[in-house]
Amino acid sequence: MDVPCEIRLNRYRINSIDLPESVEARPGDIIILELFNEGSPLHLTISAPDGGRFTDFVHENVFLKEDAEVQVYLRNDIFPGTFTLQVITGYGANRSDLEVYVRDLPAPKEEEPVVVQPEPEAAPKLPVVSFAIVTAAALLFIVYVGTGLTVFEASAFLLLVAGVLAAWFLRP
Repeated sequence: MDVPCEIRLNRYRINSIDLPESVEARPGDIIILELFNEGSPLHLTISAPDGGRFTDFVHENVFLKEDAEVQVYLRNDIFPGTFTLQVITGYGANRSDLEVYVRDLPAPKEEEPVVVQPEPEAAPKLPVVSFAIVTAAALLFIVYVGTGLTVFEASAFLLLVAGVLAAWFLRP
């Protein structure tokens, strides 16, 4: 947001400076110094001797015939505080200070949280066919251990392979 600040020069006498006492701004704002010369041309210097924490603006020398504009950009990542902009005319004969008050950003509006109703989860389906095949294969293996017949061992192995394939192709 732009924060205008009007500075009138040579209004009452040569090299006179007429400016407000202070300006309020927020992080990320641009302070626009509107310079109005109401007399003969003059040199002026605008500086921010203690503004290093708030802005990259250091100083600017201006030869002012009529009107001009100087922009002072405030950083986005600054904390509240104050700094001074000095306006100097007459090669240091006249000096006026403009206090810049940096305020907090407005607090974000609290939005009501959106509550999303979770969909009820379906009861997990047990792979009944796969369990039945694996159980039958386990029983065939127990019979093989008891009898020693290779037919039961081969049947248990083939039934286990069939159980794996059934579990793969019957998955949800």
